[in-house]
Amino acid sequence: MERFDSVVGRIRRAFPDLRVDVQRETPHYHALAELPVQPGLAFRVSLSLQNRDELHLNAGGHFWVEWFPVGRPEVFDEYGSAAVGLIAGDYRIVESYLFGRAVRARLQRPRRSGGWETIATWSNLGGLIPWPGERKVIQNKAA
Repeated sequence: MERFDSVVGRIRRAFPDLRVDVQRETPHYHALAELPVQPGLAFRVSLSLQNRDELHLNAGGHFWVEWFPVGRPEVFDEYGSAAVGLIAGDYRIVESYLFGRAVRARLQRPRRSGGWETIATWSNLGGLIPWPGERKVIQNKAA
């Protein structure tokens, strides 16, 4: 719980004008922090701690990934950087659609040499179909 609280504290310090609603020990989460759409945030972001060892990040329409185990410093650091980077507008989510349905969402951060690097991916079985589809970029431009 301490690591989750430190990520929430990091977000509150970096974005003092954003509302962060925190709940403890809900039926599905040990801890849940929700940032609704608001001035300074163009899409909803949800952070959660589940099974006492999984940090989850949910944002945009379809992106949901988890980092674990919480006790590994590099896992915890990457999760915190992803959450802050997404809210700051430095990171982005690229959603892929096939026949109007979401099949993949990738969290990307900028590369120092230019372009984007994917650091986390959500997908379903439709993501295995090699047909070209639509693409939607979600990035917090309101920050």
